[in-house]
Amino acid sequence: MSDIDVKYAALGGAGGWLGPAMTPETVAPDGVGRYRHYRSGSIYWSPSSGAHEVHGRIRDRWAALGWERSFLGYPLTDETATPGGGGRYNHFQGGSVYWTPATDAHEVHGAIRGKWAALGWERSVLGYPITDESATPDGIGRYNHFQAGSVYWTTATGAHEVHGAIRGKWSSLGWERSFLGYPLTDETTAPDGVGRYNHFQGGSVYWSPSSGAHEVHGAIRNEWARLGWERSFLGYPTSDELSTEDGSGRYSEFQHGSIFWSPATGALACRETVRLHIKCLTAPTRFSINQMIANMRVTYATAQIGVKYVSFETLNLPALNDLDVGGCTAGSATAEQIALFANRNNVTGTDVVVYFVRSTQPPFNGCAAHPAGQPGAAVASGASAWTLAHEVGHVLGLSHVNDNNRLMTGNGTDNITNPPPDLIAAESATMLASASTV
Repeated sequence: MSDIDVKYAALGGAGGWLGPAMTPETVAPDGVGRYRHYRSGSIYWSPSSGAHEVHGRIRDRWAALGWERSFLGYPLTDETATPGGGGRYNHFQGGSVYWTPATDAHEVHGAIRGKWAALGWERSVLGYPITDESATPDGIGRYNHFQAGSVYWTTATGAHEVHGAIRGKWSSLGWERSFLGYPLTDETTAPDGVGRYNHFQGGSVYWSPSSGAHEVHGAIRNEWARLGWERSFLGYPTSDELSTEDGSGRYSEFQHGSIFWSPATGALACRETVRLHIKCLTAPTRFSINQMIANMRVTYATAQIGVKYVSFETLNLPALNDLDVGGCTAGSATAEQIALFANRNNVTGTDVVVYFVRSTQPPFNGCAAHPAGQPGAAVASGASAWTLAHEVGHVLGLSHVNDNNRLMTGNGTDNITNPPPDLIAAESATMLASASTV
């Protein structure tokens, strides 16, 4: 009696669930093993694997891959119920095939199977495979998707799992073809015990319940790491890396500040943020609002102040378009300033609103005098590239100086000699202490 006959008898023979034999015992096409097909399955034998049955959807998957001549080789187990219930599997010489009613049958092998096994097979966070191992679209790596995540592998990175909101963020950026590349870690609890992260070849994705999942990379990530990651004063990222309005710089927002980068400044950590709203009666004619905001970002970052551009609104107020600002004296506001600055739709009490008008009367580039409790400034359409930053500087408590190297020069921002202009340490301290920086 052959080993196949012994296995068949152990499973109940012709009266068992395999049913009667449909073929004689036959040499397998690879010339190594032997097999017999039955009405409801097959028994395969080789000297190194012994005799094992395979049937149903698992057998179908194995057959589709090439039977024993596939990378899976011969079965090492009979079809077996998974430990957690609900599924079935066969282990093979070169991998496994797992099946559930919800997922159908899929193979998993190699380093990806090793990672899945290390995590706890189907009882891990990943659940069952929902794809076979597949080549990645970039042609470099391999992956299996599972019910609740994925395992990705390359020769350079090894196999790592990614799941949940972090996987969702990576997916939205373009998977391995994004600037992040492949995962270098499994999803891991952050040192503060609150959040989770995966490191990737080109950066990281961090998640916490309050911040969501966001990527951080490059010089901004390096600065955040230097400061202590999520345990620094910045906390977790609340945005992906963003481009400044003019495209010259980059920044990421965090729970308690931001990090700004430009070629001129490198990466600068900002401890506080000014929340900026723009309300436009007349668009500027010399420099765009976006250029002015970008200039404001690069200057304020040197003072550890980030800029959050919260909203833009067009106002149709022709009677206020040539705005009477009187003497433009701090703590004093004209009737027209009071009327204009009352337009604070979607603005919180400490946010700064800048109104772009056709002109001020008398003619200034801008004026930061504002009614009490309504922090803001007016900027004329012919203003310079630095007027916005200068006027908001006044709102945050800064005074004029007689130095054209500095943002707060009293000689007119058209006369600034070293863009981006300076903010000195004492000015930074004043801005950080303002009620309008948070």
